Amino acid sequence: MICGLSGDLAIPAQQVVELLRALPKEWQEWADRDDNRLDPVTTAVLADLVRQLADQIDLACIEIASTA
Repeated sequence: MICGLSGDLAIPAQQVVELLRALPKEWQEWADRDDNRLDPVTTAVLADLVRQLADQIDLACIEIASTA
């Protein structure tokens, strides 16, 4: 679970990671279309950063689960 700073909001980490992995795929599809103004290089860099964030969350959850 990922909690907000106040501790009120809790979201399953798996859902957050799934969303973070889905966004770059959609961005890439948009960037590949001819009728957009997205810069392919910028889109790829942002997509990579979001994938890295998803990986970091996965690793943090694995670490928490393995020490519990």
